Amino acid sequence: MSGAGAVVALVLLEWTTGWLAVAAWTQSWAVIRRGHFRITAWATLILGGLAAVAYRSLEVGGSHSWVVVATVVAIALYVAVQYSRTDLPGTLMGAAAGTGGALALILSAGLIAAWPQPLAAVQLLAGAALLGAVSNGMMLGHWYLNQPGLKTWALARLTLLCLIAIGASGVAGVLGAGRLAGASTAGAAFGLPGGGDSFGPAFFLVWAVLLGFTGVVVWAARRCVAIRSIQSATGLYYVAILTAGVSEFMVRYLMVNAA
Repeated sequence: MSGAGAVVALVLLEWTTGWLAVAAWTQSWAVIRRGHFRITAWATLILGGLAAVAYRSLEVGGSHSWVVVATVVAIALYVAVQYSRTDLPGTLMGAAAGTGGALALILSAGLIAAWPQPLAAVQLLAGAALLGAVSNGMMLGHWYLNQPGLKTWALARLTLLCLIAIGASGVAGVLGAGRLAGASTAGAAFGLPGGGDSFGPAFFLVWAVLLGFTGVVVWAARRCVAIRSIQSATGLYYVAILTAGVSEFMVRYLMVNAA
């Protein structure tokens, strides 16, 4: 896997997988009304469909594309069961679809040149956890307007998960720092002739700053949740989802261009 198409495909699949897996976890609490998960289900179906299209364009073949397609089918079933009378079918189907996405990411890790599959898989799964945590946090923060009696501990749990995911993503980045910072990023590709291949270390530093800033923002959101200022926390999640998304695109760019 290489090129801009691979970056887009990986990030879309990470986002879909993480969003689904964390949503399944939150649905297992049986305290959030079904409408929240119906919105999440439709959103992940669209995102998963885009991931499948991106994978098809790569023409990777083999079991990888089929696992992505199977994941999208599982998401469609996840949408359907959100209209059942209990949260159990949604929890189970969401977990199944998230597992399918995780398997697709692990298989994809084996297609990325210059990376041992276990290390690449850790990178991708950590990124999925990060994107899934911030997406669910932002969505749940909004949902408090529709479910005023919802306890603040629900968003507090997601915020703690966000911090853990940021830490895991940082550790994964440190483990692969040599490869990421040494990525081939020819300056001419950015309209900067003469830049050569010297952008890898700078991009790695930018990624680290973005990830660290995401951690600061989520920590601030945690403090807002502690004082029951849910809408302030939601506003901070808007910032977190932006910085986390940009950081993931950047680190995947470095990953697929590693020498």
